[in-house]
Amino acid sequence: MVARRWVMLALAWAGLSTVPAEAVPPPTPGDMAGCATSTFVVDAAVCADPALRAADDRLHAFLRSKGALLDRPPPFIEPQAQWFARRNACARARDQQPCLRDAYAERMALLDMMEAAPAPTRTLGCPKPLADTAQAAVGPGRVVLIDAGGQVIAVAPSASPRSSWRPFVQAELRGAEVRLRRVDGARLRCR
Repeated sequence: MVARRWVMLALAWAGLSTVPAEAVPPPTPGDMAGCATSTFVVDAAVCADPALRAADDRLHAFLRSKGALLDRPPPFIEPQAQWFARRNACARARDQQPCLRDAYAERMALLDMMEAAPAPTRTLGCPKPLADTAQAAVGPGRVVLIDAGGQVIAVAPSASPRSSWRPFVQAELRGAEVRLRRVDGARLRCR
């Protein structure tokens, strides 16, 4: 016990600490930035940037009205809690602002597609659990899969990240085949 005190005293005297100098506090748990009360790095970054703040406000409004869609979504749409945890990881990124911008850009693209699905351009057969048949709307750099009931079941947005952020789903077109790959490595082929 006495030896530990001497070690701590010696570290303090030498200007060293057992706590990292640039420790990043954890972000606010929940579903949006805590601009009114939070002192966390990610929330401060979102709240200080008008475009990010507007995106966060839009996301919160969507969650209030249609949040159930993101609670247990189809396998190729990221659940809100998982997206929020990945967004919070931008606090540890060297490129924090670009990481946050790309995180919100991906989420806003998903909301756009869920609110107004684009017109399908082809029909595909997909394996379960996704859907037996799906309509695909393929646009410049984006793929949206829509089930027979009109529900969006997968979105690979057009914006390529320019940061450390990685999209939840990426799409690759191979002739008539659409290949989806999630950030965790899960894959799906629809033809």
